Amino acid sequence: MEQAWQVLTGLQSDGPFPARARLEGEGIVVFRTKTGFRGTQRSCPHMQATMMNAELTANETMVRCPLHVFTFKLSDGKGVNCPGFRLKVYEIKEDKGVFYGRIVS
Repeated sequence: MEQAWQVLTGLQSDGPFPARARLEGEGIVVFRTKTGFRGTQRSCPHMQATMMNAELTANETMVRCPLHVFTFKLSDGKGVNCPGFRLKVYEIKEDKGVFYGRIVS
């Protein structure tokens, strides 16, 4: 069953990215990619490093944690070089200056 889109709070379209936002009370980090926007949980599942300092890689299809270079697919959150770890990822869209999100994994 597909998740419903929810309004993100705390995010401005003209602000810098990555940016912090809230989705249904949960803190997330939103990245601007070449194809739009994508969100992740705020901290790496490995050692809880902030994802605000994470780097987009692989043509902006993956995100790399700054602490131990663990890399996750933005499509589904699966760890690439860190078996057993998964990052929550969110679809993000903007409509008339309002951001919406829903969990992917």
